[in-house]
Amino acid sequence: MTFEQLIESGRFAVRSLLKVQFGEGTYGFWNGTFDLDWNGLTYRPNQLISVEEPGAGMGMAASGFTVSLPERADFGVTPDILAQIEAMDYKGRPVTVYDAYFDPDTRALVHVEPMIAGYADTIDHVQSAGLRRLVGRAETTALDNHRDGYRSASHEDQQLVSPGDRGFEHASRVKSEHFDIKFD
Repeated sequence: MTFEQLIESGRFAVRSLLKVQFGEGTYGFWNGTFDLDWNGLTYRPNQLISVEEPGAGMGMAASGFTVSLPERADFGVTPDILAQIEAMDYKGRPVTVYDAYFDPDTRALVHVEPMIAGYADTIDHVQSAGLRRLVGRAETTALDNHRDGYRSASHEDQQLVSPGDRGFEHASRVKSEHFDIKFD
């Protein structure tokens, strides 16, 4: 079945994928029950991962979201693994959360949609009621809106966003050319 057919039928299963691109490598986790290979990365199962999405907001301000990963030896998440994750080069590294759509009859992956993209900020080791977990905080990619020199009103930059769009085709020339106008 195609993605459109699944959506129209109302029969589909949705799971979350988490991709983290740390300095030591790229890692994938998801809340399924088996290793999932997608887009060149193996996503390891952990049904206990939770993502707290950012609140709705207006404007271009960045907002935060959190990802929680509890310790569970039966999912391969031991105290040693948590300590290794906490010690990695993560600050400012990309984090992406996807929704993955599956056919409920065949369990085949049909479609993956990016939902939240951001940059890792902090990873805290939290212990409560005898359970250890990592709580990672990230800022959405709206941070890029406030970086000096990150984006500009240029034809080249617009092609990165929308190939073929000609809205800024003459922007760089117009701002650099000036005309001498004489009034008699």
